Amino acid sequence: MKIRQFCSWLFFGGILLLQGCSSYQTEPYACADSLAALDRLLEKHVGTLHATRIKGHPALRSQRFTYSFIEQADPSIEPATIVSAMQQSAQLGLRLEWQNLNPTLQQQWLARYQQDDFADFANNCLSKAKLHYSQASASSTAALLAQLTAEDDYSTAAKIFGLYPLSSQLFARAVVDEQDHLKQTWLAASQQPYSGFAPQQARLLVPEELGLPLSDPLLLDSLGRITDAAQVERLLRWHAPQWLVEQADQNNLPGKPLWQQQHLAVDLSEALSYSKISYGRFKQQTTIQLNYILWFKQRPKLNNLDWVAGQHDALVFRIHLSPELNIIAYDSIHLCGCWYTLMLPSQQSYIAAEQVGQEPVLMHRVKAARNMRVSVSADTHQIVGLSPASLSDALFQQRYQLLPWQSLLSLPRGEGQSSVFDNNGYVFGSQRLERWFFWPMGVKQPGSLRRFGDHAISFIGERYFDQADLLQALGVQ
Repeated sequence: MKIRQFCSWLFFGGILLLQGCSSYQTEPYACADSLAALDRLLEKHVGTLHATRIKGHPALRSQRFTYSFIEQADPSIEPATIVSAMQQSAQLGLRLEWQNLNPTLQQQWLARYQQDDFADFANNCLSKAKLHYSQASASSTAALLAQLTAEDDYSTAAKIFGLYPLSSQLFARAVVDEQDHLKQTWLAASQQPYSGFAPQQARLLVPEELGLPLSDPLLLDSLGRITDAAQVERLLRWHAPQWLVEQADQNNLPGKPLWQQQHLAVDLSEALSYSKISYGRFKQQTTIQLNYILWFKQRPKLNNLDWVAGQHDALVFRIHLSPELNIIAYDSIHLCGCWYTLMLPSQQSYIAAEQVGQEPVLMHRVKAARNMRVSVSADTHQIVGLSPASLSDALFQQRYQLLPWQSLLSLPRGEGQSSVFDNNGYVFGSQRLERWFFWPMGVKQPGSLRRFGDHAISFIGERYFDQADLLQALGVQ
C-alpha cells in the first residue's frame, strides 16, 4: 500500500473510531434503483464522459483532483465536502451521457420507469441522493471515502506479460533519445509558410483596455474551484494564446471535429481552438488550470514506417495559475497523453525529480506573459517555441474562435448525438500502429487520443496529466 493511501486510511479510519463503528447507510433513497439502472444503461451504450464511476454509488463520481483531498488527508476539508464535489461530477456526467444516448433507448427507459422528462428525473433524484448522503453520519461518510482507491490507467497485466522490468530498460533509452531530439527542435522551426491565429477577442491582448482580468473577487467553493461560469469564461479568454503553426496545408490547420454519417471528420473552414478549466494542487493550495486545445485532421505519415501517424491529432497547452492568478507553469501533451513537456517561467524554482524507474521530464525555460505565442511544428504538431504574444505581428490577422471543450462531448450524428469518444473513452478512428509495440509499458492503447482524466503521460513509471500534485512531483518548487 502506498504511504499516502495508508495515511489517508488512518485519517478517515480515525474518524470512524472516534465516532463509533457504523456501516454506511444501507437504506436506499426512493429513486436509487431507477438511477442505478440509468447509470448502467449509459455506461453500456455511451461510456463515461466525465469523471470516474463508483461501483454501487451512481450519484457519485471521483476525479484525481477530488481524490487528492482523501489521499493527502487534509484536515481542513470535511469528508462531506468531498462527497458533495463527487455528486456534482456525477450530475454533469449523467447529463452529458444522456444527451448521447440513442433516442429509442431514451424513450424506453423513460417509459419503463414512468418518467416524463430526464432533466426533471435527474434533478429530483439527485436531490434525494444529496439528502441521503448529507444525512449520513461523519463516520459513515469517512467509511465510504476510505473504500475509494485512486484510478489506475496503467495495465498491470500488460506489464506482466510484457516483461516490464526488462522491456522498460529498452524503452527508457528510446525516451531519452526522443527528448534529446525534441530539445534540438525547440525554437528551431524554420519551415514556411506559417499560419498565425489570434483570439477573436483581440482586445483582450491589450492590458490597458481591461485592467484586471476579473473586476470582482473570484467566487470559489470550499475546494478552491471557481463557481461562477462567467468568471471561468472570462479567465479562459483573458489568457487565450496566439497559435503559430508551420505550413498552412490541411494537415496543419486547426479545425472542428464533426460527424459525417458514420465517420468522424474535421471541418477546416474556420479556425478553432477549444478550452476547458481544470484544477490541481500546489503547495497545499488549489491551482487553476487553463487548457487550450487545437484539433488537426491527422498526424500524416512522415515515412512508410511511421507508426505514430493516423487520423486525428490534438495538442493541449495548459497554464497553471495560483489562486492569486499568478503564472506558476505551462505544460503540454498531445491528446493521446504523449510527449509531455513542462515549460517554466525563468524565475520559477525547479529541481528535477530523479526517481529510479521513472522517466525524466522534458523541461524548457520561457519568458512568461499573460498571453503567450505557441509555436507548433508542421505535421508532428509539437510545441517548438513559447514566448510572449505579439500585438502587432502581421501574421496574426487571422482570428480563431474559442469554443468550450464540452461542445465536443455531444455532436449531431444522424438522428441523435454522439461524442468524439467511443465507449472506452478513445477518439473514434484515432488508433495508432504504435499500440502493437508500446503495450508492454502498461499504457492502455498507446497513441489513441483519449478523454481528459485518462492521460497517462509516462511510459517508464507512472504519471498522469490530471495528477493533482503533478508540478511538485516533477520538482517545481
